[in-house]
Amino acid sequence: MNQQRIGEYDLELMEIIDETPTVKAFRFKLPKDEGIGFYPGQFFMVSFLNDPEIRTGRAYSIASSPMQKGYLEIALNKVAQFTAKLFQARKRDILRFKGPFGKFYFNEEMKNDLVLIAGGTGITPLMGIMRYCSDKGLGNKIKFIYSVRTPDEIIYKAELERLKKSNKNFDYVVTITRPEQSHNWNGKTGRISLELLKENIDEFGDKIYFLCGPKEFVDNIVSMLQSFGVVKEQIKTDVWG
Repeated sequence: MNQQRIGEYDLELMEIIDETPTVKAFRFKLPKDEGIGFYPGQFFMVSFLNDPEIRTGRAYSIASSPMQKGYLEIALNKVAQFTAKLFQARKRDILRFKGPFGKFYFNEEMKNDLVLIAGGTGITPLMGIMRYCSDKGLGNKIKFIYSVRTPDEIIYKAELERLKKSNKNFDYVVTITRPEQSHNWNGKTGRISLELLKENIDEFGDKIYFLCGPKEFVDNIVSMLQSFGVVKEQIKTDVWG
Protein backbone atom coordinates (compact mmCIF):
# COMPACT_ATOMS: atom_id res chain seq x y z
CA MET A 1 0.00 0.00 0.00
CA ASN A 2 1.47 3.34 -1.00
CA GLN A 3 2.02 5.85 1.76
CA GLN A 4 -0.20 8.88 1.33
CA ARG A 5 1.69 12.10 0.69
CA ILE A 6 1.42 14.46 3.66
CA GLY A 7 0.85 18.09 2.73
CA GLU A 8 -0.42 21.40 4.10
CA TYR A 9 -3.50 23.01 2.59
CA ASP A 10 -5.22 26.30 3.38
CA LEU A 11 -8.89 25.60 2.71
CA GLU A 12 -11.89 27.92 2.60
CA LEU A 13 -14.99 27.11 4.62
CA MET A 14 -17.83 26.80 2.12
CA GLU A 15 -20.74 25.35 4.09
CA ILE A 16 -21.86 24.73 7.68
CA ILE A 17 -24.57 22.12 8.27
CA ASP A 18 -26.47 21.63 11.55
CA GLU A 19 -26.43 17.82 11.76
CA THR A 20 -27.98 17.61 15.25
CA PRO A 21 -28.74 20.17 17.99
CA THR A 22 -25.11 19.79 19.18
CA VAL A 23 -23.12 18.69 16.10
CA LYS A 24 -22.18 20.70 13.03
CA ALA A 25 -20.58 19.49 9.80
CA PHE A 26 -18.07 21.84 8.16
CA ARG A 27 -17.26 21.56 4.45
CA PHE A 28 -14.03 23.08 3.18
CA LYS A 29 -13.58 23.81 -0.51
CA LEU A 30 -10.92 21.81 -2.34
CA PRO A 31 -8.85 23.66 -4.95
CA LYS A 32 -9.65 22.38 -8.43
CA ASP A 33 -6.02 22.14 -9.48
CA GLU A 34 -4.77 20.29 -6.41
CA GLY A 35 -6.01 16.84 -5.46
CA ILE A 36 -5.68 15.81 -1.82
CA GLY A 37 -5.15 12.07 -1.54
CA PHE A 38 -6.33 10.18 1.55
CA TYR A 39 -7.96 6.91 2.48
CA PRO A 40 -11.43 6.86 4.05
CA GLY A 41 -11.01 6.80 7.82
CA GLN A 42 -7.86 8.95 7.97
CA PHE A 43 -7.55 12.29 9.75
CA PHE A 44 -6.01 15.72 9.23
CA MET A 45 -4.56 18.17 11.76
CA VAL A 46 -6.75 21.27 11.51
CA SER A 47 -5.61 24.68 12.76
CA PHE A 48 -6.52 28.35 12.65
CA LEU A 49 -4.18 30.68 10.76
CA ASN A 50 -2.04 33.04 12.87
CA ASP A 51 -4.20 32.67 15.97
CA PRO A 52 -2.47 34.00 19.11
CA GLU A 53 -4.79 32.07 21.46
CA ILE A 54 -4.96 28.67 19.77
CA ARG A 55 -1.52 27.76 18.45
CA THR A 56 -1.87 24.01 18.08
CA GLY A 57 -4.08 22.11 15.66
CA ARG A 58 -6.58 19.37 16.44
CA ALA A 59 -6.99 15.99 14.79
CA TYR A 60 -10.25 15.54 12.86
CA SER A 61 -11.30 12.52 10.86
CA ILE A 62 -12.57 13.23 7.37
CA ALA A 63 -16.25 12.34 6.99
CA SER A 64 -16.39 12.93 3.22
CA SER A 65 -15.42 10.27 0.69
CA PRO A 66 -12.12 10.57 -1.20
CA MET A 67 -14.34 10.39 -4.28
CA GLN A 68 -15.85 13.76 -3.34
CA LYS A 69 -13.54 16.15 -5.18
CA GLY A 70 -15.40 19.35 -4.21
CA TYR A 71 -14.75 19.49 -0.47
CA LEU A 72 -13.36 17.95 2.70
CA GLU A 73 -15.88 17.50 5.49
CA ILE A 74 -15.40 17.25 9.24
CA ALA A 75 -18.16 16.99 11.86
CA LEU A 76 -17.87 17.75 15.56
CA ASN A 77 -19.56 18.93 18.73
CA LYS A 78 -18.54 21.88 20.86
CA VAL A 79 -16.37 20.57 23.69
CA ALA A 80 -13.45 22.97 24.27
CA GLN A 81 -11.77 26.20 23.14
CA PHE A 82 -10.89 25.01 19.63
CA THR A 83 -14.34 23.68 18.78
CA ALA A 84 -16.03 26.70 20.37
CA LYS A 85 -14.08 28.95 18.02
CA LEU A 86 -14.85 26.72 15.03
CA PHE A 87 -18.55 26.92 15.88
CA GLN A 88 -18.23 30.71 15.48
CA ALA A 89 -16.56 30.40 12.05
CA ARG A 90 -18.22 31.81 8.97
CA LYS A 91 -18.22 30.96 5.31
CA ARG A 92 -15.02 32.00 3.53
CA ASP A 93 -12.90 31.67 6.68
CA ILE A 94 -9.62 29.87 5.96
CA LEU A 95 -8.29 26.98 8.04
CA ARG A 96 -5.13 24.94 7.57
CA PHE A 97 -5.29 21.20 7.04
CA LYS A 98 -2.16 19.06 7.41
CA GLY A 99 -2.23 15.38 6.52
CA PRO A 100 -3.46 12.81 5.91
CA PHE A 101 -2.44 10.74 8.93
CA GLY A 102 -3.45 7.48 10.56
CA LYS A 103 -3.51 3.74 10.05
CA PHE A 104 -7.25 3.56 10.71
CA TYR A 105 -8.53 3.38 7.15
CA PHE A 106 -10.23 1.28 4.50
CA ASN A 107 -8.85 0.59 1.05
CA GLU A 108 -9.99 -1.52 -1.86
CA GLU A 109 -7.50 -4.28 -1.13
CA MET A 110 -9.82 -5.18 1.75
CA LYS A 111 -12.32 -7.54 0.14
CA ASN A 112 -13.91 -8.76 3.39
CA ASP A 113 -17.32 -7.63 4.52
CA LEU A 114 -17.17 -4.78 7.04
CA VAL A 115 -18.68 -4.18 10.46
CA LEU A 116 -18.48 -0.53 11.52
CA ILE A 117 -19.26 0.30 15.16
CA ALA A 118 -19.39 3.85 16.58
CA GLY A 119 -20.49 5.86 19.57
CA GLY A 120 -21.58 9.48 19.10
CA THR A 121 -19.24 11.53 16.89
CA GLY A 122 -17.24 8.35 16.26
CA ILE A 123 -19.42 8.06 13.17
CA THR A 124 -17.26 10.59 11.28
CA PRO A 125 -14.41 8.40 9.94
CA LEU A 126 -16.86 5.55 9.41
CA MET A 127 -19.08 7.85 7.35
CA GLY A 128 -16.12 8.36 5.03
CA ILE A 129 -15.87 4.59 4.60
CA MET A 130 -19.62 4.15 4.03
CA ARG A 131 -19.72 6.96 1.50
CA TYR A 132 -16.64 5.72 -0.34
CA CYS A 133 -17.87 2.14 -0.66
CA SER A 134 -21.22 3.40 -1.94
CA ASP A 135 -19.62 5.92 -4.33
CA LYS A 136 -17.45 3.18 -5.81
CA GLY A 137 -20.15 0.52 -5.85
CA LEU A 138 -17.86 -1.90 -4.02
CA GLY A 139 -18.99 -5.42 -3.19
CA ASN A 140 -18.18 -5.35 0.52
CA LYS A 141 -21.28 -5.86 2.63
CA ILE A 142 -21.36 -3.24 5.38
CA LYS A 143 -23.15 -3.41 8.73
CA PHE A 144 -23.07 -0.21 10.78
CA ILE A 145 -23.89 -0.43 14.49
CA TYR A 146 -24.32 2.98 16.12
CA SER A 147 -24.85 4.00 19.74
CA VAL A 148 -26.11 7.48 20.71
CA ARG A 149 -27.78 8.88 23.81
CA THR A 150 -31.02 10.18 22.27
CA PRO A 151 -32.73 9.99 18.86
CA ASP A 152 -31.98 13.64 18.04
CA GLU A 153 -28.25 12.91 18.42
CA ILE A 154 -28.14 10.56 15.42
CA ILE A 155 -25.57 12.26 13.19
CA TYR A 156 -26.15 11.87 9.42
CA LYS A 157 -29.56 10.35 10.15
CA ALA A 158 -31.14 11.19 6.78
CA GLU A 159 -28.07 10.09 4.83
CA LEU A 160 -27.89 6.74 6.62
CA GLU A 161 -31.44 6.07 5.47
CA ARG A 162 -30.61 7.13 1.91
CA LEU A 163 -27.55 4.85 1.87
CA LYS A 164 -29.66 1.95 3.05
CA LYS A 165 -32.12 2.51 0.21
CA SER A 166 -29.52 3.07 -2.50
CA ASN A 167 -26.86 0.50 -1.56
CA LYS A 168 -28.08 -3.08 -1.29
CA ASN A 169 -24.85 -3.99 0.54
CA PHE A 170 -25.42 -1.50 3.38
CA ASP A 171 -27.51 -1.86 6.51
CA TYR A 172 -27.43 -0.22 9.91
CA VAL A 173 -28.90 -0.34 13.39
CA VAL A 174 -29.04 2.45 15.99
CA THR A 175 -29.37 1.89 19.73
CA ILE A 176 -30.38 4.70 22.12
CA THR A 177 -28.72 4.65 25.56
CA ARG A 178 -30.92 7.24 27.30
CA PRO A 179 -34.45 6.61 26.01
CA GLU A 180 -37.39 8.61 27.32
CA GLN A 181 -41.09 8.19 26.64
CA SER A 182 -41.20 11.56 24.90
CA HIS A 183 -38.78 10.30 22.23
CA ASN A 184 -41.38 7.92 20.71
CA TRP A 185 -38.43 5.71 19.81
CA ASN A 186 -39.35 2.26 18.47
CA GLY A 187 -35.83 1.01 17.82
CA LYS A 188 -33.16 -0.61 19.99
CA THR A 189 -32.30 0.77 23.42
CA GLY A 190 -29.39 0.33 25.80
CA ARG A 191 -25.67 0.07 25.22
CA ILE A 192 -24.19 -2.15 22.54
CA SER A 193 -24.32 -5.65 24.02
CA LEU A 194 -23.32 -9.20 23.18
CA GLU A 195 -26.94 -9.82 22.20
CA LEU A 196 -27.07 -6.83 19.85
CA LEU A 197 -23.83 -7.90 18.16
CA LYS A 198 -25.05 -11.48 17.79
CA GLU A 199 -28.34 -10.26 16.29
CA ASN A 200 -26.61 -8.10 13.67
CA ILE A 201 -23.44 -9.98 12.71
CA ASP A 202 -23.49 -13.33 11.00
CA GLU A 203 -20.24 -15.32 10.92
CA PHE A 204 -17.96 -13.14 13.04
CA GLY A 205 -14.76 -14.70 11.77
CA ASP A 206 -14.58 -13.50 8.17
CA LYS A 207 -15.05 -9.74 8.60
CA ILE A 208 -13.01 -6.58 9.24
CA TYR A 209 -14.17 -4.47 12.19
CA PHE A 210 -13.73 -0.68 12.44
CA LEU A 211 -14.49 0.72 15.91
CA CYS A 212 -14.54 4.42 16.77
CA GLY A 213 -15.47 6.20 19.99
CA PRO A 214 -14.32 6.88 23.56
CA LYS A 215 -11.68 4.50 24.97
CA GLU A 216 -14.00 2.67 27.39
CA PHE A 217 -16.58 2.18 24.62
CA VAL A 218 -14.01 0.78 22.18
CA ASP A 219 -12.36 -1.45 24.80
CA ASN A 220 -15.74 -2.97 25.68
CA ILE A 221 -16.57 -3.69 22.04
CA VAL A 222 -13.14 -5.28 21.47
CA SER A 223 -13.70 -7.59 24.47
CA MET A 224 -17.13 -8.59 23.19
CA LEU A 225 -15.85 -9.30 19.68
CA GLN A 226 -12.98 -11.38 21.05
CA SER A 227 -15.48 -13.42 23.05
CA PHE A 228 -17.01 -14.37 19.68
CA GLY A 229 -13.59 -15.50 18.40
CA VAL A 230 -12.65 -12.35 16.46
CA VAL A 231 -8.85 -11.97 16.46
CA LYS A 232 -7.10 -8.63 16.97
CA GLU A 233 -5.80 -8.61 13.38
CA GLN A 234 -9.42 -8.20 12.21
CA ILE A 235 -10.08 -5.18 14.45
CA LYS A 236 -9.12 -1.56 13.68
CA THR A 237 -9.69 1.05 16.36
CA ASP A 238 -9.84 4.85 16.51
CA VAL A 239 -10.02 6.01 20.11
CA TRP A 240 -10.24 9.29 21.97
CA GLY A 241 -10.32 10.20 25.65
